[in-house]
Amino acid sequence: MKSLLIVGTLSLFAGVIAQDGEEADQQLTRGDRHLKIIPRTIHKRTNTDGSTTYDLLVITDMDNDAKVEKEQWKWRAVTRKGTLTLQANKKDVTIDWIKDSDQNLTSGLNYKGRAMEMSDLSEYNGHLLSPDDKTGMLYEIKGKQAIPWVFLNSGPGNTTKGMKVEWLTTYGNLLYAGGHGSEYRNTKGEVTSEDPMWIKTITRRGQVRSVNWKDVFSRMRTKAGYPEPGYLTHEAVQYSEKQGMWYFLPRKASKTAYEEAADETKGTNLLIKAPSDLSSFEVVYIGGTKDVKHPDRGYSAFDFVPDSADTLIVAIKSKEVTGSPPESYITVFDTDGQVLLPDQKLEDGYKFEGIYFV
Repeated sequence: MKSLLIVGTLSLFAGVIAQDGEEADQQLTRGDRHLKIIPRTIHKRTNTDGSTTYDLLVITDMDNDAKVEKEQWKWRAVTRKGTLTLQANKKDVTIDWIKDSDQNLTSGLNYKGRAMEMSDLSEYNGHLLSPDDKTGMLYEIKGKQAIPWVFLNSGPGNTTKGMKVEWLTTYGNLLYAGGHGSEYRNTKGEVTSEDPMWIKTITRRGQVRSVNWKDVFSRMRTKAGYPEPGYLTHEAVQYSEKQGMWYFLPRKASKTAYEEAADETKGTNLLIKAPSDLSSFEVVYIGGTKDVKHPDRGYSAFDFVPDSADTLIVAIKSKEVTGSPPESYITVFDTDGQVLLPDQKLEDGYKFEGIYFV
């Protein structure tokens, strides 16, 4: 019975998937491309000193450690609540985490014994969503539950493997989901797959379209100074409706082909901006210098600080180095690269890879 239920669920998801092309465009035009979505809700409090406090939520991607001990078919992600307080001058920032706010979200849905490796958080049409980058399942986070909503498969939409989703953002009335934006290569440096260069657009009803962004990612890395076989890997991407701009915080940057050990210290301080049509790219160096102070830390998610006209960014950095436990840091800077809050470590040894104002 369990197998029948799983097959039936996947068939339902497959029924709303459309591949890139004219037919998909027509379906979206007839469907809800132009339907309004529910506006985002953010909780905030104005303090007596003129500062404003906003509620934050972060979520983990614990890789193999997501498996729940002593439970055969259960995996977990952890959410943590916090607050960001912005002074009236919009230059001084403090971040605090709420003690004992950690909460487990569990699921039995897995891919080869891996699951609940949540890579981002985003509100879309009134629902808080988070993607599992191992199974390709996009979950709705509702209280203490992670509810499967849409399955995203890799590449052009005709594959059987789940998409390694690393980022979510809303552009227009559609939800965008993307991955690293770089090719997979073998040890000889030969391209074995371009699936990560495809993104997905998702409507409020769960209709999925696969879109080839190879040209976008290729032009971007060349502009930044990392042409093929070099690479940028993306886990932190947002579109700002207020600015009419795309913002990319690459996690890794390399002038040479991917090599696993070397990649651990390829963290960047790049902020890449692009107009809504992605026709050009501007590179900003966070901290005002090309030198990267902590190359073992890379950006894994970010959100715009509310009431800043999307000119202030709060970002999560992840550190994953062989032989050491994972670490997560939070930082705040503006879109010109000026740092307001240097890297501040999150405690308890969790690897957080999603952050959102709620």
